[in-house]
Amino acid sequence: MADQAAYWRGLKQQAVNGEFRLEEGLGEALRAACEQYVYDLDDLKRQTGQLEHLSGWGGLDSAKLLRAKFEAKAVSGSAEDTTDSAAGRLAQHIEIAQLMRDTFAAAIGKLQAVDGQNAGEIAANGEGI
Repeated sequence: MADQAAYWRGLKQQAVNGEFRLEEGLGEALRAACEQYVYDLDDLKRQTGQLEHLSGWGGLDSAKLLRAKFEAKAVSGSAEDTTDSAAGRLAQHIEIAQLMRDTFAAAIGKLQAVDGQNAGEIAANGEGI
């Protein structure tokens, strides 16, 4: 995963520098597909919360241990690696998909417009706080 993230960070920087460009229609289609992918992954990540408390495993000690293991695998990971869970892996995929989306936006020259729009939305949402 780290290699993929590094690859897309590098490609994004190339796009920002103007070294990587795409035809606008193609770049916009790729950016939109990445945006939908981020949305879908985020939805799946939210659904992992439903797996945090499993039931129906019975009262045997081995069943309780298995239940705890599967709950951790879904949400929190292990003591050695907290990203070793479905939620953690989905978060990594979301980060890469966001990098891809931003790379395609930069490759068609719209990254600044997207950043400006996001900043405006954040400011508007923060006014009531």
